[in-house]
Amino acid sequence: MAARFVATRTILNPLIFALIAGLDSLGTSIAFAALIFSGPLASAFGAGVTVMLLSCVILAVGVAWRSGCPTSLAQVQEANIGVLATAAAAAVAAIGHAPEGTKIATVFALLSIGSLGTGLLCYLSGRFRFGVLVRFLPYSVVAGFLAGSGWLLVQGAVMMISGASDAAGLIRALHDPAATTMLGCTLGFALALGLSLRLSSNPLLATAILFAAIALFYAALAAAGLSPADARRLNWLPAAAGSSGSIALSPLHMVEQVDWSAILRALPLLATLPLITIAGLLLNAGGLEAATGRDIDPNRELKVAGAANLAVGLIGGAPGFTGLSMTLLAGRLAARGRSAGIATALVLCLALPFAVELACAVPLFVAAGLMLMLGCELLHDWALAVRKNLPPLEWAVVLAIVLCVVVFGFVTGIALGLVFAIVTFVYTYARLPVLRLEASGRDRRSSTERSPAANAILDRHGHLIQVIELQGYLFFGTVDQVVRAIRRRIEATDPPRCLILDFRNVSGMDSAAAAGFVKIFRRFAAAEVALVLSPAGPDVARIADEARDRDAAPATPVTVERDLDHALEAAEDRLLASFGETGQRKDIAAHLLRELGPHPRLSALVSEMERIALGAGETLIRAGERASDIYILASGRVKVQITLGTGRTMRLRSMTAGAVLGEVAFYLGGTRTADVIIEEDAVLFRLTGETLRRLEAEDATLAVLAHRLFAATLAERLSLANRMVQIMGA
Repeated sequence: MAARFVATRTILNPLIFALIAGLDSLGTSIAFAALIFSGPLASAFGAGVTVMLLSCVILAVGVAWRSGCPTSLAQVQEANIGVLATAAAAAVAAIGHAPEGTKIATVFALLSIGSLGTGLLCYLSGRFRFGVLVRFLPYSVVAGFLAGSGWLLVQGAVMMISGASDAAGLIRALHDPAATTMLGCTLGFALALGLSLRLSSNPLLATAILFAAIALFYAALAAAGLSPADARRLNWLPAAAGSSGSIALSPLHMVEQVDWSAILRALPLLATLPLITIAGLLLNAGGLEAATGRDIDPNRELKVAGAANLAVGLIGGAPGFTGLSMTLLAGRLAARGRSAGIATALVLCLALPFAVELACAVPLFVAAGLMLMLGCELLHDWALAVRKNLPPLEWAVVLAIVLCVVVFGFVTGIALGLVFAIVTFVYTYARLPVLRLEASGRDRRSSTERSPAANAILDRHGHLIQVIELQGYLFFGTVDQVVRAIRRRIEATDPPRCLILDFRNVSGMDSAAAAGFVKIFRRFAAAEVALVLSPAGPDVARIADEARDRDAAPATPVTVERDLDHALEAAEDRLLASFGETGQRKDIAAHLLRELGPHPRLSALVSEMERIALGAGETLIRAGERASDIYILASGRVKVQITLGTGRTMRLRSMTAGAVLGEVAFYLGGTRTADVIIEEDAVLFRLTGETLRRLEAEDATLAVLAHRLFAATLAERLSLANRMVQIMGA
């Protein structure tokens, strides 16, 4: 019994959904056809309805069959219809004296080309995995597109009732009682339909209002003693009683009648269709992901929609894509699997033989009211409701696009909107900070450990080294921040002797940024400031080469280091050398005197140490060894490095004369964590752990002197680290 109930619901639920979706597609197809095929195209109204229904059938089957979301229902979308209606009206106006057959053939050709182009670009975007890239289109521009499409629907609905193409014509039409009556009915129906959708999510309510409006119309006709023929003469019913849908089934026979010059003039407008379709599809796919919790591949959806629209284009139909609200409704009605789209297509196929008769019986105010409601919905959702989700500047772009569409037309409005979006993007991005860190050589040190005397010089004169770390993408809008920072330092009362620019966190730069650097470097070449760039790379090398150009006057002294640490090390060496500190001191007793102050036992402490001389390339300490000794570097240079899992070595720091090595691991009682390699011939003094323990037991004074030396070294390292943390957090 339970199994029979489940089987019944499996069949019944898709059918219930298909009836609702079928009625929705039938109503919108009639409205879409009435919007496009009106006035001089009225005789093709029935064919237009058939084309729209067939388009919905193909889209429903094609997308339901291959979509990553099985319950997807694709339909002809109102945003596309607004563009197509505008293109059709413009094409008909351009060939106003042409025969009726030429006008109809040209409009069907417009529909076909629009769908084929949309399908091709959608499919290629998915095939080459451009779906993710399209998502980078500014949200404000997408919102402006959709809101502008809404205005086209509103404009088309008003034209459908009044027959006016401009404000002056609309004012003249208001003097016609029949047009005024129909316009009032249109506004009332659109308001009732819009309120019902806002107050209730039940799709049957909107359907009930639709049928009630039609019933009231015919009741009013009967009460007024008017026949349907009278209503057609008053433009209250479509003037297409004898129109047929056969034209849609064989559109190729009309190719010879098409005015291709009108098609060419409409191509800029048709070019917006793929963009609207792709943007709308990706927005709906994102909404489905959030609502269903299912991962949806945007590239797959683009290919599926592209293939379906290509098929639609072959019958002269209108493009479409997955609708969000209907797809979610299929889920709420438990229409499982791919049955929702297939069942909807079957219902629409059953309605096709009667589509023309049904369409001709629907009052124009119903079709116009539906278009007016859909247009106002688009305007509300994408021009007003987005205000809470967008910053003021981006919302202003949306409004600017809509205003330009209203004043200048859709294509011009979209073009100006893109210009606004680019300008606001440049303005916003130019305000992002590209100065990641600004520091002096006093606080931003290299990893080289130096003697206390050298550290004292760097503490006192480190401001003569200035470091600017950059970040992000440098272009003409952001490079001015760097230029101002450089100028501020070089024009200071006590300018630096060395300026380091670090490009490690820069993702790229344009030619204007590179030219800006070269310009500022040459301007201050006479300031005798050494410029150091890091790390070495194509962009940095290009800047350095242009700055050092001997044909330019004056040329700028610029060096390039492999990374910021080596740049800082070179700058510190240069500054210390200018103050007579070369780091090659060999007198260990003099070093202890500077560090610990005068003490009669200093020479005795030196005598307890073992003197070691090693050549460049030799290994002093190996990772993994037991930490049993502490070393004091009397002269030369060593480097501390680790070996990575890939076998590559990485330098952690360098040490010069006066540095203490190995004290941390010694005090922790562990093993060595890195290798220490001699970089330059070195003389070291080793104090073994055994000797230090003996001194602690036999000569407390010497033991205290040794511990004071090591503690001072650790304290100095901690002080430098604290200063760096403060700089990074500022």
